[in-house]
Amino acid sequence: MALLSATGVTSPFEPKPPFDTSASLTWMVWFGGLAFGGLGSALIVAARSYAARTRSTCAGAEAPGA
Repeated sequence: MALLSATGVTSPFEPKPPFDTSASLTWMVWFGGLAFGGLGSALIVAARSYAARTRSTCAGAEAPGA
């Protein structure tokens, strides 16, 4: 949407309250991205860890002669 607005295809976005300026909207987007980005990263790490711990192994995977 921002690209279309920047190229003039659509009309520019006008902030609505409580965001009186585009700068306040930008700060809100950055803050939200940082807050939920950390949560999303933690969930990805946890999911990969869980997948690695619960991966099934073959029954004959032991080294020969052991």
